[in-house]
Amino acid sequence: MNKLLSILLISCVALFSAKGQIIINEYSAANYDTYTDNYGEYEDWVELYNPTAAPIDLNGWALSDKVSNPLKWIFPSSFIIQANGVALIYSSGRDELIGGNAHTNFKITQTKGNEVLMLSDAGGIFQDSIRVLPNQNSHTRGRETNGSAIWSVFTAGSPDANNLGAMQEYATTPVFSQTSGYYGAAVNLTINSPDPNITIYYTTNGDEPNNTSTLYTTAINIANTTVVKAICYSSDPTIPPSFIDYHTFFINDTHTIPILSISGNSGAGGLLDLLDGGWGSSGLEPEGTIEWFDKNGILLDKGTGEFNKHGNDSWAYDQRGFDYVMRDQFGYNYALQDKIFTTKSRDKFQRVIVKAAANDNYPFSYGGSGAHIRDAYVHHLSQIGDLRLDERSTSSCIVYLDGNYWGVYEMREKVDDHDFTDYYYDQDKNNLQYLKTWGGTWTEYGAPNAQPDWNTFVNYVAVNPMVNQANYNQAKSEYNMGSLIDYFLLNAYVVCQDWLNWNTGWWRGIDPDGDKKKWRYTLWDMDNTFDHGTNYTGIPSSSPNAEPCDPSSLNNPGGQGHVPIWNEMLTNQEFHDDYINRWLDLANGPLSCSFMIHILDSMVAVIDPEMPRQITTWGGTYVGWQSNVTDLRNFILARCDSMNSGFIACDTAITDIFDVTVEIIGVGEVEMSNGNFINDLNTPWTDQRFGGINLPFEVKSGTFDHWEVISSTPYIYDPIVDTLVLDLQGNVTVKAHFGESKGIVFDVSPSGTTTSININGTAVNVFPHSAPLMVGENITLTPTIDPLYAFDSWSSDSNVLSPNTLTEIISFTVTYSDTIRLHLYQKPTIVYNIVPAGTTTSIDINGVNIAVFPYSETVFIDDLNTLSPNIDPNYSSGSWSSDYNPLLNGNSINNSFYGIYSDTLTLTLSTVSAFIAGNDSVCENAKNGAKVSIYFTGFSPFTFNLSIDGINQPPITTTINPYIINTTVGGNYTLVSYNDANEFGTVSGQAMVTILTSPIAQFNAQPDSMTILYTTTQLVDKSVGDITSWQWDFGDNTIQDFTSSPYHTYKDSLG
Repeated sequence: MNKLLSILLISCVALFSAKGQIIINEYSAANYDTYTDNYGEYEDWVELYNPTAAPIDLNGWALSDKVSNPLKWIFPSSFIIQANGVALIYSSGRDELIGGNAHTNFKITQTKGNEVLMLSDAGGIFQDSIRVLPNQNSHTRGRETNGSAIWSVFTAGSPDANNLGAMQEYATTPVFSQTSGYYGAAVNLTINSPDPNITIYYTTNGDEPNNTSTLYTTAINIANTTVVKAICYSSDPTIPPSFIDYHTFFINDTHTIPILSISGNSGAGGLLDLLDGGWGSSGLEPEGTIEWFDKNGILLDKGTGEFNKHGNDSWAYDQRGFDYVMRDQFGYNYALQDKIFTTKSRDKFQRVIVKAAANDNYPFSYGGSGAHIRDAYVHHLSQIGDLRLDERSTSSCIVYLDGNYWGVYEMREKVDDHDFTDYYYDQDKNNLQYLKTWGGTWTEYGAPNAQPDWNTFVNYVAVNPMVNQANYNQAKSEYNMGSLIDYFLLNAYVVCQDWLNWNTGWWRGIDPDGDKKKWRYTLWDMDNTFDHGTNYTGIPSSSPNAEPCDPSSLNNPGGQGHVPIWNEMLTNQEFHDDYINRWLDLANGPLSCSFMIHILDSMVAVIDPEMPRQITTWGGTYVGWQSNVTDLRNFILARCDSMNSGFIACDTAITDIFDVTVEIIGVGEVEMSNGNFINDLNTPWTDQRFGGINLPFEVKSGTFDHWEVISSTPYIYDPIVDTLVLDLQGNVTVKAHFGESKGIVFDVSPSGTTTSININGTAVNVFPHSAPLMVGENITLTPTIDPLYAFDSWSSDSNVLSPNTLTEIISFTVTYSDTIRLHLYQKPTIVYNIVPAGTTTSIDINGVNIAVFPYSETVFIDDLNTLSPNIDPNYSSGSWSSDYNPLLNGNSINNSFYGIYSDTLTLTLSTVSAFIAGNDSVCENAKNGAKVSIYFTGFSPFTFNLSIDGINQPPITTTINPYIINTTVGGNYTLVSYNDANEFGTVSGQAMVTILTSPIAQFNAQPDSMTILYTTTQLVDKSVGDITSWQWDFGDNTIQDFTSSPYHTYKDSLG
């Protein structure tokens, strides 16, 4: 079979409009650098074709990339495709139709494997679809010619033009006999292809192979760590070369941390040129591959993309950092798919930073003074401490370049990236204002409005005194004061010498439905810290005793107003007190001496086993590196000792430092300042706080009754309001009194679902969830169950659930402490498929028409599911098969079942069939039998099995059509199975044969006794047996009679 047609039938089914209207004609998700949209961007696109003789307006039509959401993007206004014309739709995510340029609200990701382009008309009626398959860089997929039923690969696409130059599907990717990973000895690698007429080429130096590379003829012996890449070329010029496969074989190389193997073309402009070249290589963006392994050498993911420079001063080092961008447009992968960072849930990364500790590199930085940890340490510390900043998550790793060991690196999460803001805050690239200062300031996202909008805010603060609370409230509505406080506190604490005029990024989201809509700060390079590196910012002191208020003495580094804003905000009492309290919140937690040293020691312990080989490769000594780490450790200890006393010295509002004790009476929880939670389990709780600063308290849970403040200094406060603010003047004890309650634990089994429980109007979605509830309180529980699960029952250890445990919505009166658990069962998943693929068959599943297969859904175990196929006219019938769930209607094409188990139901279509017919009878002693006819479709010979009254008979093979059976066996005849010369077919119909008892002819003659001449006689039938007909011959050449008891007149008779 033609390869194009084969792929079409198997996986690229296009469903055409019954009305012959607009169809999908071509698409590209590999538009890396070929065709720009009206913004000058290389976006995905879909070409639509109007095969009719009249223009069609797509106003109200819908385009989608998800079967589950066919109306994902709707044309919001008129968009006309001329008769026999084509039009482009950009899949950019911009969600607009302006000036004839249509942009959907989604992008196409060709390497996910689960996207289907779907087109529906203004009535929501499906018109056309095509499954998205990967293309190589800058290739497209489209119909062979405009409107053709055959889909092809185009190595040179034709957006907004007639489809020309169709190619067959790519050659099959080469098959390696071994996969990437650790090997304790040399490997003999074989490479094969299932395709005919294929030539395989390969490389072992990281280069991308082509038909000038080494010809594969025999097994490759790999004795040292090597990256092997291979490609297949077909002798058929209409079959494009295959995708490249590649594997890194680590021969006698093992590590204690994850490994990143990178590779790319050698020579000028290649990957090695980028990472091992001169300063001129900084502008290179070579393409290449990555493979990500865990510490045991297990491959976690791989892909292709491009590398680029990362770092500036550190670019002078032999060991350089780099950025990597996975490119879905290349057709291999759309993101590095792994939970790389233990501090984050994210598991897909298109962009990553790979750093060799930057300016803290050992042995290259500042005369060998690096500890190889500073930047990652500060970011990790901020992240663990939950500072209100965006940090580059970190994971230490080993890098190999083209199979060569390249040293100890850090995989880092890129924060100045729209994928980051979109994942964590639902702010995509079209809804960002992102500014960055590194020597100069530029707009990363949001031009042209981002910089003017920021300038407007800076000017507002400059001309409107923040001591005025109304002005401050306005500023606070636009600017994240917590982020500003944490940014200045952290940089002051680590005595950063490289911020504000360098390495400073700040942003806000402008999507009203997203998070982080106020200006906030990100962390950038934090390697010039703890008295390491050059003082680019000009801070007054980089010693451990530098005053924490030093940032206020800076003028306006970078010219973006950060310090002027800071100083103006400090004039506001609320902001000032939040700042001072926040310092002590951090000083007693993540920025305490013990915690900071613990984090440093744990991070150093991770890279310590790997540093000897780093040093062997790049220079230095292990003792020298350990000495640098000790210097950093000692600086941190000295710095955290000096900070508290430094605040008292530099902030005149602080009067002293006092002890604050918080006690919880009863069951409840109080938050003091920011993040200090005191409850009945950790009470009493004592902390040190600055005097002269307003210290806030807030009840977070429990049935609050009143506050009690015990101090030698009287305070005026409202005891029954659940918030409390004290202008601290001395040591104080704050007691929070709560009423009697019982601890109730709410849980969901099994864990890990998206189920939530509404508890008296409050939705809870993290379990187990503990809540102190007042005795006697009536609680109503209303679950919102994960769509993949269904309700089973409730259980309770102590309290009585009403009306019963089998009711989905229940209530109870709090009497005892308890664990109340919602029990769910996972709904079975039913997958429907049609064999063969590529027909126009659809299935009405519970009344809903489904036309794209395979199709899956979850069902309740007690629901009856009905199936009614609409079979492609090219097929005669079909039969159902099921792996587990019984089909209730036997072999019927219209069937039903209960989905008790997860299952695959397959409808097998057939163009081959046999039909049995007949309704005949025969006497038991007859010479000729009754007739049963069997009609066939298909190619002879025909073989069938039949049953008589349910008893299977021997198979019969014939070339006669129809085939007639002469039989004297009575009963109900049905076909059991049938196959022609090529395949099994369907069977239908039935025949009936009735066996009659042989008759015995008997009759009485009853003449007319009153007549003398021409007497008439009746012959009265007295026969026995199953008589079906009569035929009388009177022997006088008169006409025969066919009635059962005839009358006959004999002309010559006498009475």
